[in-house]
Formats: sequence, structure tokens, C-alpha cells
Amino acid sequence: MPRTGLYHQILDKLHTGVVIHAPDTRIVYGNRRAGELLGLSRDQLLGRTAIDPRWHFVDADGQTLAIDDYPVNRVIREHQALPETVYGVVVPDRGATRWVLVSASPDYGPDGALQQIVINFHDISALRQSQETLRVREHTYRSLFETVPQGVVYQNRDGVITAANAAAQRILALTLEQLQGLSSFDPAWRAVREDGTDFPGEAHPSMVALRTGHPVRGVVMGVMPPNRGLVWISVSATPLLDRGTLTGVYAIFEDITEKRHLEAQIRHLAFHDPLTHLPNRHLLEDRIRQALIACRRDQQLAALIVLDLDNFKPLNDVHGHLAGDLLLVEVAARLRQAVRAIDTVARFGGDEFVVVLHALAGNPASARQQALAVAHKIHQSLGAPYDLVPTWGGPSAPIRHHCGASIGVALVDPVRDEAASALRRADQAMYAAKARGRNRVHLHAEPPPAS
Repeated sequence: MPRTGLYHQILDKLHTGVVIHAPDTRIVYGNRRAGELLGLSRDQLLGRTAIDPRWHFVDADGQTLAIDDYPVNRVIREHQALPETVYGVVVPDRGATRWVLVSASPDYGPDGALQQIVINFHDISALRQSQETLRVREHTYRSLFETVPQGVVYQNRDGVITAANAAAQRILALTLEQLQGLSSFDPAWRAVREDGTDFPGEAHPSMVALRTGHPVRGVVMGVMPPNRGLVWISVSATPLLDRGTLTGVYAIFEDITEKRHLEAQIRHLAFHDPLTHLPNRHLLEDRIRQALIACRRDQQLAALIVLDLDNFKPLNDVHGHLAGDLLLVEVAARLRQAVRAIDTVARFGGDEFVVVLHALAGNPASARQQALAVAHKIHQSLGAPYDLVPTWGGPSAPIRHHCGASIGVALVDPVRDEAASALRRADQAMYAAKARGRNRVHLHAEPPPAS
């Protein structure tokens, strides 16, 4: 077999397309794979020039190439080999662009004249499609990373932050440059638990996930970003594995500060009077139960004071309920000032209030004297005149009002009492004060607490 025929036979077995152009760009040889890639038989290839209506070239970005930038023409123009370059071959009747990796080499004769140009091109359409799929996927993930409202930070195997999305920077009040290089142990922020104690770096969800290789979900912690005060976040951390090897962790966190404030407001409304902000009867019953537990534990006594305002209805009748509300708010303030911080002042309903005196003396006689002393202090405070300044309907002169209180006092029996029975006896004492002429203090004549 002639040497040329042997070479052509070998070239036909290659998976790479090979085309040989004459100096005038006419195709003088094309192997089988070249024909497959261009959609032509060998006979159809031979004699065609680089400039042919059957195809045209585009660059890696899909832009149509000028004829002078076709691979063959570049080699002829530049007098040097073309390194591997990505081109798209567009054959109109074949649909999708065929992407190829092209290299081209000129051959010169002994006299230095150009004899031929050898073009090699390898089909990379599948690789190109994979790259495009990866690009779209990466763009999608990058868009999600940057636009989700939750903060997302990536920490490497050593726990060092290397990436943070815009939400994370906003929540933590630090730029990406400021966050990069920090870890959960960094003093740039102080973290606290819900009970106010320090949240150590080793307990951070990211560090736990890195240490155990298991995800951590919904850990609530408070952080103190610069110039933001205390911010509450809920953190989840997911370890990242590459073929079984731990490479880092993603921490996702949400700013729940406003949510916690709303929950606190809801809890407050559930257990406090909306007008005076004093504990309501639900919270009062719990405080009485706590007082009973403390009495039994500490061998101290407690007392209840129940009071009902005298001369309250005439204020409402003459000046309206808004004036009555002003009076109730002022009564609540005077009651708080008349007792200790450990005691409880509650609004039981209407113009009726209850005071729980905690941690009185263990001796019943001494405890009664303490309770009566507070009751008389309250009686004197509530009997002072009230100057109520209307807050409705424009400027108005203060309303001067005199209002006393009928006050009942009962010592809590730590052995026999429950919250309801203790309240009942204090309430009976208050009605006894009313029956005796109102605006006075009456002590319930209970038997001495059992020893």
C-alpha cells in the first residue's frame, strides 16, 4: 500500500477530525470523522474552500466570526500555528451548533513556500453542554445565595468564614471583608443564650456540626453586631462532605429579633392588664402559687391585700370613662410605689386591685403587723387627691378627684391555703371594710396558720 494511503487509513481511524487545506484554502483531504462533524461525505468535502455556504464559524461566545478569522485564514495571515481554540461550527441544515476544539499548523516546503495547512478539530459539544449546565446551575445557586432573606455564611474546616451573603452582612452589620477570616470564637461579637449567659464559641452550631459531622437545627442565640444592640437569631448548620471528607459547614440564620418582641408582647398581653400594665388575674394566681411554694420552702409567710376603689363611679359618670382610665393608671402607679420590688401588684378587674406581699416574717403576729403596715400605707397613698390631666379633645384643666379605698388583708396559710382560698379570704375582708363604712383597712379574722 502506498505510504500516503497508509497514512489516510490511519487518519480515518482517529476520533479527531483532520482536514488538510491547500494554500488557497481548498480542502485536499478530510478524514471520516471530519465529514461526520461537518455533515459531509469525503467526496463532498474535497475541493471546498474554507469560505463555504454550507457552514460558518462562531467564537466561544457565539459571535459570528469574520472570514479572515477562520482557522485556515488566520494561519495563512499570521504565518504561524493556531493553538487550541474553541470554535462553533454552524451547519444551517444540521440544527444545533457543533462545538470543536481546533488547532492548525502550516507546512512549508524547502523553499519556504506554504504547501498546506493541517486542521485538527475535536468535538467538545458534550463538554460544552456540561459546562453550560454547570454555569446555569452555578448562576442559580449564586442568585439564591445572594438573594435569600436568611443570612448564609460558609466556614472552612477550621471554622473560618470565607463567604457570606448580603443578608448575613446586613444582620451582622459587618462587610464581607470584615467577616472573612473571623470564626465563631472571635471577640468581634459576643453571643448569649436565651437566659442571658454567655454562648461559648465551641457550642456554636457551626462548630458542633464541624466537630460531629451532623447537622444542627434551630439554635436560638443573641449576638451583638456593631451599632445594632442585641440581635436574636435562629441558626442551623449543615456540614459539607466531599467523598466522605468534611470540608466545611454552611450556617444559615434568620433575624428573629422582631418575632421575639412580638411574642413577648403577646405574652405580656396574655398576662397583663392592657391599661395599667399590671399583672392580670391569670398571672396573679400564678404569683400566689409561687408565694405559697416559697412560704413552705423558706418557712416565711405571705399576705394578700384586696382593695376596691370608693367614689370611682361618680368620676366616670361626670367626666366619662377616659377620666376613669386616668385614675386607674394613677392608682396602679401609687400601688407600685407603696410596696417592695419583690411584691406583686395586680389588677383583678374593674376598680379592684390585689397586692401579694411576699417573704414576710415567719411569725404570724409579726407577719400580720407587716401586712397591716403596708395596707395602711396604701390607704394613705390612695386617699391623697388626684389631679387628672385629660389627654383627649384638646387642652383642658386637670380634674381634681378624691378617691378612697376599701382594703381587706388576709395572711396566707402555707399549709391549708391554695390560691383560690387565700384570695377568697382577702376578698371577704375587703367586703367587711365596705360594710363597716368604706375607705378603711380590715384584717380577716382567720385562725393562726398551722405550725
